[in-house]
Amino acid sequence: MGCSMDSLKFVASWKSPIAEAQLQVKVGGLQLEGCSFDGARLSENRHDSPSVSAVPACYMAWIAECSSGSYGPEEVISLPVYTSSERVSVVTHVTLPCGGNPDQWIQNGAALFLKQQ
Repeated sequence: MGCSMDSLKFVASWKSPIAEAQLQVKVGGLQLEGCSFDGARLSENRHDSPSVSAVPACYMAWIAECSSGSYGPEEVISLPVYTSSERVSVVTHVTLPCGGNPDQWIQNGAALFLKQQ
């Protein structure tokens, strides 16, 4: 890339590979608690929804800070990714499309996990 880390941002795309990325990874197997995610946007859990559910695989990459990325800042929420559902160690934060109103998902305790327990 030929640039410093200070000029990069970490992004995730849930719909397609990241066009601006020279190198990216496809990450699968993440678990979500506090809401549901269908690959397009977050939604409220229903009364019969599991408390923790799998999310579709996504693409992650470091891109230039000036690049637009896959989503606008008002369309996403940055959720923590914990090593487990015990929420002790944060690995990183990943953005998910939320359709606005990020406070709703914070109040729901939305978070991602690498493993359920």
